Amino acid sequence: MKFLLAGNLVNHGYFLGKLLRNNGFEADLLIRKNPKLTEDPKFLDKDILEYPEWIKFWDDKKFTWKFQVVKLMRKYDLIQASTELPIFASVSGKSFISFTTGADVVKLANEKSFKGFLLRLAYKKSKAVIFPAPYLYKYVKKLHIENNLFIPLLWDYEKFQPKNISKNNEKFVIFHPTNHLWYYKKNDRFLRAFTRLIKEKNKIHLIIINRGSDFEKSLEIIKDAIQEKKVTILPETIPQSELVNFYHNADLIVDQFGVGSTGLIGQETMACGKPLLQFVDIGLYKKFYHEPPPILNAENEDEIYYSIMKLLNDPKLGVEIGKKSREWLLKYHDHSKIIRKYIYLYNAINDKENFNEIKETIRVM
Repeated sequence: MKFLLAGNLVNHGYFLGKLLRNNGFEADLLIRKNPKLTEDPKFLDKDILEYPEWIKFWDDKKFTWKFQVVKLMRKYDLIQASTELPIFASVSGKSFISFTTGADVVKLANEKSFKGFLLRLAYKKSKAVIFPAPYLYKYVKKLHIENNLFIPLLWDYEKFQPKNISKNNEKFVIFHPTNHLWYYKKNDRFLRAFTRLIKEKNKIHLIIINRGSDFEKSLEIIKDAIQEKKVTILPETIPQSELVNFYHNADLIVDQFGVGSTGLIGQETMACGKPLLQFVDIGLYKKFYHEPPPILNAENEDEIYYSIMKLLNDPKLGVEIGKKSREWLLKYHDHSKIIRKYIYLYNAINDKENFNEIKETIRVM
């Protein structure tokens, strides 16, 4: 079977393709010719000097790029298309699986636009619609996608591992690498809690990234802390080799308080054995994982404030949470288990008519 992964948002397609090929399943990856840094395999994997032959390209600078994508897709027997690319897979005449990445199913598929209509139509034509995070479940149900399938998100736990760091100062360092998108991430809740904390605890330092449409609004909340040199602002794009060092040197990693489940930041945090503060929906985690991750779970400003205060008053608590979080992550996001799920799906999806049978087999694998 000739198999294609189409799309490489945050380099997930490349990482999945690499693992599939390492497990004997030949997969090609389709990406744009001039990818953004966060979609460029060379940015993720510094060992790549030249793109491997299994990475294919379309030139989005050409007027005919949409036809290029469909023409390339027609060379394959099965396609797994992510984000907006299911639209192209749906007109390729080939069997395809849709892989949701967030805003596609949350926003675009609910728009009263032609593109939104095409994406909804593509989901209906998909052999399966994979969602890799629990919070996306309510959106696939809202769209009445019956052939939905949860497969936990894969990421690199070799690059992100615990490391003993001898800190040169006594500051409590909080790393908040999340995009500043208030409607989605609710960064403002954390930032307001932070401004309260620094009035009571002096040796706290915050590291944030200049990323997201609400970044300037975030700066306004913490402007006094910036003047007091209690905030470090990093550039928008940071290589993974440098990013992991910020995890290692932090006492706490803070993510988002809106969607209700962890993404790559949460997984990278847990993989490094660091305490994570964010909001997760306990009910959803019991449904898809049987148990929620052992993180600091908070949703509103007061809960965030008191959660950080707990760590400040009990340094051993952060170490304990970080250790248990990594154990939870390796249990539920084990590479070998997840790759077995994908390979079973790809082999079964064209051979079996009973999707519920496939879904139940994958669930218990």
